[in-house]
Amino acid sequence: MTPSEVLARHGSSFHMAARVLRRQDAADIAILYAACRLIDDLADEQTGQAGRIHTIMEALRNGEPEAVPIEGFAEMSQRRQLALKPLATLAEMAWKEAQAPQQIADEDALIDYCYAVAGTVGEMMCPLLGADPIRGREAAIALGIGMQLTNISRDVLEDAEQGRRYLPGTWVGDISPALIAEARPINREPVRSAIRRTVDLAETYYKQAESGFSLIPFRNRQAIRVATGLYRAIGLRVVERGCRYWEGRVSLDQGERARLALTTLTRIA
Repeated sequence: MTPSEVLARHGSSFHMAARVLRRQDAADIAILYAACRLIDDLADEQTGQAGRIHTIMEALRNGEPEAVPIEGFAEMSQRRQLALKPLATLAEMAWKEAQAPQQIADEDALIDYCYAVAGTVGEMMCPLLGADPIRGREAAIALGIGMQLTNISRDVLEDAEQGRRYLPGTWVGDISPALIAEARPINREPVRSAIRRTVDLAETYYKQAESGFSLIPFRNRQAIRVATGLYRAIGLRVVERGCRYWEGRVSLDQGERARLALTTLTRIA
């Protein structure tokens, strides 16, 4: 698949927002997304890809973008002077996950994890959106963390079935992923409480991210506001539905995403 096809298939919220982006920026962001998705998918495979991820990680640390087997990535990273260290950090976390499923201990570990897998993406997106990578860095990282917290609140059952628990152990009483997946009534309430807490935490990071929106050129700023609105809506819906994680993943259908995007753009106008 081309980078744009990867974005359309796996990143529905970003794909819709990308329609508003400046054309070249949209193309470059799709390439970055495809690179991050590849590394994430390698970590999820059951065939032992830790060695391959480690090779990519070390190459990125050495400033070698050619190690990322995504069409156009090396050219784009050089043309846009993309910092490779954040992608190496993402690869390092993927390498760890490929070796053993994550079970997050506490809130500090949760934020560290969210930075590694998503804050880094925000950091790399910053210059691709046309914002100053120094002035916009903290807000971009905050947006990535907020979006990852939303993902965690949405995917609790799916993650637990894969032996993962991103809800901090200090929030759920160290309930194991297996017990979360069983979803027995006795274990549901602490998990539901932790999900609500995760969504609340995401909201604080979305608010922090707002401070950096003004640094983005107007057209790209619209796109990021759309993407942010779509992600926030997912987390808020999780809470509206009572954090009933055992019923499966909460999502927005195509019509809902389109209406929310239109509402966001209208409000900006």
